[in-house]
Amino acid sequence: MTIRRIAKSAALLILVMPVMAAQTQGPASGPGPLDDGLARAFRYRAIGPARQCGRILHVAAHPSEPFTFYISPGTGGLWRTTNNGTTFESLLPEESNVPVGHFAIAPSDPKILWVGTGDPASGRIPIRGSGVMKSVDGGKTWKSMGLAETRHIGRIAIHPSNPDIVFIAALGYHFSANSERGLYKTRDGGRTWAKVLDLGDKVGFVEVVLRPGDPDVVFAASYDKSRVPWNFDDFGPGTAIFKSADGGEIWRKLAGGLPSGNLGRIGLAIAPKNPDIMYATIDNANERPRTEEEAKRAAAAGAPSPRPAQVPRVGGEVYRSEDGGETWKKMNSAKEPVGGGKWYGQIYIDPNDDKVVYVPNTPLYRSLDGGKTWGAKAPENLAGSVHVDHHAIWIDPADSRHIILGHDGGLAVSYDFGKTWDAFDSLPLAQYYAVGVDMDEPYNIYGGLQDNGSVKIPSNGPSGMITRDDWTAVGGGDGMVNVVDPADSRWLYNASQNGAIQRVDQKLGLSQSIRPRPPAGGPAYRFNWTAPIAVSPHNSQIITIGAQVLLRSLNRGDTWQEISPDLTTNDPVKLKGNIEFCTLTSIAESPLEAGLIWVGTDDGKVQVTRNGGGAWRDVTGNLTAAGAPEEYYVTRVFASAHKPGTAYAAKAGWHRDDYRPFVFRTEDFGETWANITADLPEGTVYVIAEDRRNPGLLFAGTEMSVFASVDGGRAWRGFGSGLPPNALVHDLLIHPRANDLVVATHGRGLFVVDISPLQEMNDKFFAEDLALFEIEPKIPWTPRRRKLEGSDGDRKFSAPNEPAGMVINYYLKSALKDKDKAVIRIADPYGEEMAAIEGKGTAGLQSVVWDMRRPPAKKAAGGGEPAQAGRFARPRLVPPGEYVVPLEAAGRKLVRRALVRAEPER
Repeated sequence: MTIRRIAKSAALLILVMPVMAAQTQGPASGPGPLDDGLARAFRYRAIGPARQCGRILHVAAHPSEPFTFYISPGTGGLWRTTNNGTTFESLLPEESNVPVGHFAIAPSDPKILWVGTGDPASGRIPIRGSGVMKSVDGGKTWKSMGLAETRHIGRIAIHPSNPDIVFIAALGYHFSANSERGLYKTRDGGRTWAKVLDLGDKVGFVEVVLRPGDPDVVFAASYDKSRVPWNFDDFGPGTAIFKSADGGEIWRKLAGGLPSGNLGRIGLAIAPKNPDIMYATIDNANERPRTEEEAKRAAAAGAPSPRPAQVPRVGGEVYRSEDGGETWKKMNSAKEPVGGGKWYGQIYIDPNDDKVVYVPNTPLYRSLDGGKTWGAKAPENLAGSVHVDHHAIWIDPADSRHIILGHDGGLAVSYDFGKTWDAFDSLPLAQYYAVGVDMDEPYNIYGGLQDNGSVKIPSNGPSGMITRDDWTAVGGGDGMVNVVDPADSRWLYNASQNGAIQRVDQKLGLSQSIRPRPPAGGPAYRFNWTAPIAVSPHNSQIITIGAQVLLRSLNRGDTWQEISPDLTTNDPVKLKGNIEFCTLTSIAESPLEAGLIWVGTDDGKVQVTRNGGGAWRDVTGNLTAAGAPEEYYVTRVFASAHKPGTAYAAKAGWHRDDYRPFVFRTEDFGETWANITADLPEGTVYVIAEDRRNPGLLFAGTEMSVFASVDGGRAWRGFGSGLPPNALVHDLLIHPRANDLVVATHGRGLFVVDISPLQEMNDKFFAEDLALFEIEPKIPWTPRRRKLEGSDGDRKFSAPNEPAGMVINYYLKSALKDKDKAVIRIADPYGEEMAAIEGKGTAGLQSVVWDMRRPPAKKAAGGGEPAQAGRFARPRLVPPGEYVVPLEAAGRKLVRRALVRAEPER
């Protein structure tokens, strides 16, 4: 598979701005009124992130170029810097949002790169990979080397002198058994593969390393884990370390002091200068006796819970071998676990001192004495000045003081052996869970980020662009749902994981927890990881949040009441799992009928009430009859703005390794459902939205892209250009005033596109040869400086504002003849012409931008300069008011009105 490079594009604010066609992201859908060319004409603005970089899984440097290194984000392809991190480029643009579990540089030829896709950690959004890829020209072109059904790659090891010999540790599917799990080897550069170590369809491999100086000696670690949607046992008896002395032909399981029983993820490292010395980090899940403190806490817990008490585990262990893996000794104290957990599982040895060992984990652990101690008094965090949750390290073999660190907040570097750290905060790699907007001018966008809290960003920056100075933190933890009162943006309802909701007073800068508490003696509330929150469209003081019941507050969260029974299956088997399950995932109140509320759950239920919770009707069976798998996760329910009985539901099967799309519509309050998945390509559908103006206009956000339909779901098209390929769209919404589609991706941040022309594309539009679309009112904002100009250097982030002028969109079904022109004129109500702009005459959607200024002043009668002339003079802005905008093309004339609004105080 050849990876095509996507050219970088700059946003140019020019008077005449054709909307350029670009590569459509995602597969083209079948025939329909929205063709590929029209769908491509809508171009996204990438507006974030800034300072929220997301998880980095692996770091490696070029062996002979010290300023060149590579990183693989958890959801963002492979990136390279050639200037020590000042700027980065994506080497996998067509796989830019596919997680790279590991990559490797051939020691004998740094131009040969191998990439293994799929995150080895089974997270809450476990994004699948597509096998392994290879480049032989330093990342310019790529070829797929197969193993697609392995789904998740843990480690790649390349022979030091023969780059055609490669080992791949493959985990396989996260949620179900598959025969492709195992340890693979190629001897011909990936043309053919042999599975050299196979433990069956339930045990995969996560680690493989070759002995320095003797690459026929191979070590591999298996990983035995099982997962269902409501429970994850990330350990098992099949986890072990294996050794081969003949290049993978014969293997034996190592014991010699290593633990057995229920083991989780294992990481291995070999000292490069003394390969007899090895280290292993092992997540030991075997039960241990409770400590005195743990016993006291268990006794104080009181009321029994449906979920069994967590068994105390041995935890993270570090083992050292001095005889090439034959015998091992546990190094860390039994009272001080080091490492552990499915997210981590790596260990690193200083290439210049085998007594110096690093274990990335929630803190970054380091031992200077071979693993005996991990800090002055107890295990300490070496990187306390940067984000927590560390995953990857590279240590400069020429200078051990130089360390590059990958963590959940991005990237950091130390030049003094970890005493101080410099953070890199300009990579566009944020992982969003949910998005919200307010009704300010310009409006603000709110987003919840994986492990990076919640942030607020203006849709247009006051300085003429959006910079990191424009971002504001509005919540902590794992950022989740953010809902703003549409009538008064002073009030923000912000949540972190599992229903930790707070009310934020944005005027005073104060926040208060309003998390609902169950009544005395009642069952504990169960909240989804991304618990849904909604503000009533009929009274913005009424808010709801979903647990296993629907909770409503009439006073902005000061008090709560249950307005439903348990709306889930309440399955006792699922309740005993170690993941919060049988919870609400989506809430939608009809904007047309107060009290008409829809909910969806993670165990497949869709239920509806028409009297504010007085009575509920389970419509799951009707949905199942239409083809929706009964128990599949309901990712979204959406209430129509056009008919009270119309609603939409999307389901997802990724928890069962089923990535088919499922989208349905009802027009009779759930009595019957129609499958409108139509020609959506394979990929989980995370969100569905209906336009407020055009009842036929729908959007679907999937793990691949954004798709649009203008005929109510009969046909779908990959929508827009400028969105990275394979962008996992976890949330989207349409701003009710600006008519912008705001897209939140889990990996590449936020994107915004103006969809106002699309809102007018109905049957009447498609029957016409020429169209001039409604013109959105515009405020001529005066740019204001918000930062010291020229002080940031090149390691920075900025994003373009929308065009600095009034956008006028028109459509030509056919290209104009050679002598014909498309001319847009703007005149005031008295007929004085303000501007005449010639637009493109090619077929399709076209745009021009009027700068909202008067025409240049004419010279005075006596030959003197006009009053506004001068070296830096610009024509003055027109006064606020209504203007007439005719389009003249193909012998026809169409007219619209345009409103220039006064700039409000800010």
